[in-house]
Amino acid sequence: MVNKIKYHSKRAGVIVGLFFLSLLPSCGTDEKIVATVDDHELTESEARILMEHLGYDYSNKADRVHFLNNWCELEAMRIELEKKAPELSEIARLKADMYMGELSRYYFIDQLVRKQTDTSITPTEINMYYQHHLSEFKLQDYLVKALYIKIPKGAKPEEGLKEHFVLKNDKDLEKVNSYSKLYAEDFYFDDEEWIYFTELTKNIPLGKLNRDNLVLNRTKTYFSDDQYTYFINIIDYTLKDTPPPLDFVKAQIKELILTERMNELREKKENQLIQQVKKNHEINIHP
Repeated sequence: MVNKIKYHSKRAGVIVGLFFLSLLPSCGTDEKIVATVDDHELTESEARILMEHLGYDYSNKADRVHFLNNWCELEAMRIELEKKAPELSEIARLKADMYMGELSRYYFIDQLVRKQTDTSITPTEINMYYQHHLSEFKLQDYLVKALYIKIPKGAKPEEGLKEHFVLKNDKDLEKVNSYSKLYAEDFYFDDEEWIYFTELTKNIPLGKLNRDNLVLNRTKTYFSDDQYTYFINIIDYTLKDTPPPLDFVKAQIKELILTERMNELREKKENQLIQQVKKNHEINIHP
């Protein structure tokens, strides 16, 4: 039986990157302006690009406000330095130019390496990597397959829900699913995929309940607080301090293998690529 039913409800504070990017001149357009410092403007598209690359979520208002405050502060500092200490401002500009070149080299080579890297990974390669790196995948938390329902107090009572959530048969799941779609604030069930127990229960006030016992006994329980009733059915689990099932880390292993391939290719070809680029430009040095 395979059931996947889920309605389970980074910020990189890269100030150095934001500082150097703030040194780049803004150009006026008819686009929406989201921030200004004196006559210097930041457009919405520029803000989106910067926020994405700095790990912010533009759709999140708190992220947006935090980022825009940073941009305004750094832009004001840039203008102030230009006025009060032009010689230092020139040093900052020169450093920014070099930093932009470093970024350009990184992005350009990374793009070429990605295009040339073989992305096909066989199940055998994944299994070999898993077997050779078992100690690196030890779990710090239980993995579980589970049913979790969070129902607001005052929701229409469902006759038999306390019996259905133990999932003795497919009809039980149908009844639980139908009820949860209408009344549950949070609902999770997937009998094929693993989830960290901490992630599953992050919005559950477990209180005095023993977390280890809940998992190890494959507990099927429900309890209430002032606002909600919670149902938990632990169907299966893996122990802490043991390697997780291969399926759980398969995507991670693919990324690790690709990263290794890219790093190896970058080491082999970086100098070659740089020399090829230099041939495309007239370069003169006068020491």
